[in-house]
Order: sequence, then C-alpha cells, then structure tokens
Amino acid sequence: MKESKTYFIDSNIFLRTIIKDDARMFNDCVGFLKLVKMNKVKSVTAGIILAEIVWTLKSFYRLSKEDVIYSLQSIHNLHGLDIVDKYNYEGALRIYNDKSVKYIDALISSIDNVSSREWIVISYDKDFDKIGVIRMEPDAVIKKISL
Repeated sequence: MKESKTYFIDSNIFLRTIIKDDARMFNDCVGFLKLVKMNKVKSVTAGIILAEIVWTLKSFYRLSKEDVIYSLQSIHNLHGLDIVDKYNYEGALRIYNDKSVKYIDALISSIDNVSSREWIVISYDKDFDKIGVIRMEPDAVIKKISL
C-alpha cells in the first residue's frame, strides 16, 4: 500500500547515503530511499538541494567531480523522486529574517506544499522545527509504513 503523504527530501538524507559516516543514519536513509524506489512513498526534492549536495561534496568532503556527478546521477535516476522548484522568495526572506535558520531551509519552507503542511520534510535538521513545518526522520517513516 502506498503512503498518501508526500515527503520532501532534504540534502542530509542523500548525503548520509553518499558519505556513509554514521551506520544508523546510513541504514535509515537507505531504507527510506528504498521505499521511494519501490513507490511506497511519494517524494520530492528541489534543485537547491542538489546544488547544496554538490557544494558539500566538493568543498567539505573534497570528492572528485566524477564522484559528485555519479552521486547526482544516482539521485536523478531514483525512481519515484520528482524535482520541484516552486519557492515563495518573499516568504523565504521573511522566514530567514524571523527565524535563526539557514536560507536554504527558509527556501524549502517557503514551498506552498511544505508551508501548508501537506508535505513532510524528511531531514535530520532540527531547524525545520523552528519554522513550524512538519519534519520527520527517515526511521519514523519506515516504522510508519511497516505498521
């Protein structure tokens, strides 16, 4: 049975599967992405997330361009994942001004479906909790689907 909710996947979910620096998070993220691939959950991400992944992999983890491209291709080819880029830039600036969060998190939160709480943000980033959107970690979705 397919979950009726749509999940917006934040960069840290993809990064945990690429970097593999935390075994529990890696397994939870891989498990969640398998649900996406098996079409058990509807998921979306955004171009800004892909840009953040590239920046993080190149500047922080110092991966080669080839490895970064391979990682992006894997994300692009993930069956069941859509890429959306429908931000409310004025709303994002308000969130960024009013809350102590990163601008990218404000952008994500400005997407109408996220701000209206139709979509759930899948992330380990607790800054989303300050904004008032719905956030879940991958293991919570896996448990919910397994019930």
